[in-house]
Amino acid sequence: MRRFLTVATVVALSVPAFAQSSEPEVTVTATRVSVPVENVGDDVDIITQEQIKEMGFTSITDVLKYVAGVHFYSTGGWGKQSNIFVQGLKGRYILVLVNGAPVNDPSTPDGNANFEWIDLNNVEKIEVLKGSQSALYGSEAIAGVINIITKKPEKNTFSVRLEGGKYKTFKENIYGALKLKSGFLSFSAENFKTNGFSATNEKAGKWTYNEDNDPFHYTTGTVSFGYFPSENVKFYGDFLVKGGYTDYDAGTFPARTDYDRLFSDLKAEIVSSDNLSWEILLSNNKENRESFDSGHGIYNGITRFISISPTYYLNNNAFLKLEASYRYEKVRSDYFNPIYNSHFTANKSQFIRSLFIEGYTEFHSVSISAAGRVDNHSRFGSHGTYKLSLSYRFSPTKTLIKGQYGTGFKAPTISELYGYYTSPYGKTVGNPNLDPEKSEGWNITLQQDIPLLKTSVFATYFKNRVWDRITTVKNGTTTTYTNSGKFRTEGLELKGEVSPFGFLKVYGNYTHTNIVGKENDKLRIPKDSFTLGFKLSYGRLTFNGWAEHYSSRKDKDYSTWPARTVRLSAFTTYNCYISYTLNDRVNIYAKGVNLTDKDYELAYGYNTMGRALFVGTDFRF
Repeated sequence: MRRFLTVATVVALSVPAFAQSSEPEVTVTATRVSVPVENVGDDVDIITQEQIKEMGFTSITDVLKYVAGVHFYSTGGWGKQSNIFVQGLKGRYILVLVNGAPVNDPSTPDGNANFEWIDLNNVEKIEVLKGSQSALYGSEAIAGVINIITKKPEKNTFSVRLEGGKYKTFKENIYGALKLKSGFLSFSAENFKTNGFSATNEKAGKWTYNEDNDPFHYTTGTVSFGYFPSENVKFYGDFLVKGGYTDYDAGTFPARTDYDRLFSDLKAEIVSSDNLSWEILLSNNKENRESFDSGHGIYNGITRFISISPTYYLNNNAFLKLEASYRYEKVRSDYFNPIYNSHFTANKSQFIRSLFIEGYTEFHSVSISAAGRVDNHSRFGSHGTYKLSLSYRFSPTKTLIKGQYGTGFKAPTISELYGYYTSPYGKTVGNPNLDPEKSEGWNITLQQDIPLLKTSVFATYFKNRVWDRITTVKNGTTTTYTNSGKFRTEGLELKGEVSPFGFLKVYGNYTHTNIVGKENDKLRIPKDSFTLGFKLSYGRLTFNGWAEHYSSRKDKDYSTWPARTVRLSAFTTYNCYISYTLNDRVNIYAKGVNLTDKDYELAYGYNTMGRALFVGTDFRF
């Protein structure tokens, strides 16, 4: 098993996130140890750097919105506030990791990760683990975990990518790596700038709408290293710095947010014997935002994390993993609004200490894992969670059955406990008497291999319940937070791929989501969605075309008081990516977005990209 662990972490996977093939996939997120995907009971999707490149994705949200069971909305395009839903659950219930280190921003009201500020240029693969995962990862992991894994190069390489297109959009990227005798050293840098388009339209109302374009710009740099003093000791590290700005609409006021991000991690992998290995992880994520509109706000969110995790291999098919971890969050904010004569400052922190244990075993055609966790929160005391998963392969019919059940908890964010915000509609204040949210979730997956077509098809049924959910309540002109009842999400995911000819691949996924709860639980989430596409390869030419569909959705019109319920129309967009390899070193490509120029909304009153063309080239040395 330990030898398998070493090999599995460097396997290059080639299965699209929304399509599968007969090649074995390996996940490191579902069990915290590298295990074949078919041997875990969880609903897992893996996106590799090859798929990211061949689909022309430019952001994390570009990637995630094509994964079955995942939905997305944005308030105005590049750099604007965006959020995702996993199995009908909002981003507040999703834990985002970089190499296993948490990067959710505690200074945001819901504690979401800022997806629009996470880069793709140094990504090896992205693992999307759906379903209740608090037993493995603690708070925020009620809906699932997104683990972004950076590159670990195995050869010397240097590349340059240049891209430009509509809205005066330009992107320049360089990447270089050196394979050293005892490790590697790599670096990447990217500059992105666009004039963008107006984030809002007239429906957003006078307090928000502004018809001017809303530009977005960032510059980022990353240095990664691996140092292997011996076969049994390996060190990995990353350091990322990013800065930029985005304009947004706030009525008659010029509105802009400047931001910067610093992220670093250091991981040690130590094999102390044939049966025992250790992993030590330290990370620091700091995000700073400064906003200018009718007021002036400064927000700093810091997350520090340390974990020590031994893994003991009982035999070639079983292991026992333990972990002790400490997660510290701190928020500093200073907001002043001269129009409403409001001034608020805060300097708050909280921490979670955790103990985790997991067991995994395989026998005959069955794989079983079980995990338990105790989180001790600095404010809310101790909470226990657990998870069970099973995978069974019935060889005569080439059928795989997988199932998972887990419990979870979500601590209130610092903003929900102590926050303060003033707007034209009143003020929002925190509630220090909130209780944590609790949950349970399960899914069952049926995978059927079809040897004649050299493919597999997947069907997953999921169900999640959340109790003591945190929501807002209004008293006069003051809005605050409260624990209010429960809600449920359930649905079905279908996905598959087929290659009837060597030059053609057809792939797709479909998701049905049903939410039982209050109206606000259902906003912006389609009941039905699908992605359907094909890939044609002919010599040096590759053509990828796909359609994305969302059914109609409910939303709120916040330009009125009280806000009225509205309906967002169903839509289908068509997109393509064409690449041509001139030689071993040069590749040119073109990307078409929303080819039919469909006018649609992901959030009421906010615009989306019209028909757009982007062209670029890759140089490899």
